[in-house]
Parts: sequence; C-alpha cells; structure tokens
Amino acid sequence: AGLARAEGAAGRDRVHAMEREMALRERVYRAFCAPRESFATNDEWNDYLEQREDIAFNLVEGIDQAETEERLRRVEVENADTIAANRAKEVEMEDAARPKASAMQIAEEEPELPEMAGNRAQRQKQLATLASGWSMELVKKRAIQEAFDCLVVPAMF
Repeated sequence: AGLARAEGAAGRDRVHAMEREMALRERVYRAFCAPRESFATNDEWNDYLEQREDIAFNLVEGIDQAETEERLRRVEVENADTIAANRAKEVEMEDAARPKASAMQIAEEEPELPEMAGNRAQRQKQLATLASGWSMELVKKRAIQEAFDCLVVPAMF
C-alpha cells in the first residue's frame, strides 16, 4: 500500500511539473508574439525563436530565475498591446466556436421521466438565466477584461 501511495505521489508530482512547464511556456509564447513576417531575414527570426526558447527553458529548469523573469517582463511590457489584442482574438474565437443554447432548446429538453423531476428546477433556473440575458460568456469576458485592467505595466523612464 505504501509503494502504491508513493507511486501515486510521484505521478502527481510529474503531472504538476508538466502543468507548471506548460503554463510557463504559454506565458513565454504569449509574450513573444511577433509574426514571422516582421523579421527581415531567417537569421533574425531564428535569433528571436532562440531567445524565446532560452527564456522558456531557464524558467522551467530554474536557471537564473530572477534575470530570466526580468527579461520576460521586459518583453511583456514591450508587447503588452499585442498580447492583449491576441488574447482578445482568442476569446472571440473560443466564443464563436462554442455552440449557443437557446431558451427554447433547453425547454424542449425537459425530462419526461418522474425520477428525473429534480432536474426540472435546474432547467427552470437555466431558462430564467437565459431570459435575463446572463450567460457564462459574459462572465468569462468580464473576468478577462478585469484581468487585463489590473495589469500593471511599469513605466520605463
């Protein structure tokens, strides 16, 4: 039992490390958002990609953490407008791809079996929510807007 518990803990640690690496890499890739077309030569583009990978690798591996964070912060400040615009496009694309349920669709899915009558109250809540104009999309957009509003971009004087 102890071995199984230890293996489970090790597996959770690996998953946590992988999730951490993915989050760090996503942050770095969002900051390094210049398109290929903005570079005159392949060498300039490759240098840009190498800098991006160096920062990602150092953050994941914990190498020169303070210096690497500062390098990334500078890039994030330089590209703040582009990062925000790209994130807004991502949110719009996610919203467009998500199927929308109408109040009529929810009403048509009303359960018919007596043992499912407990779902009736939940469906009534969904109908009331849709009728009021509230949706999870609005909540998500508001959360994203608040996240961008609270970004503090240090002044570079």
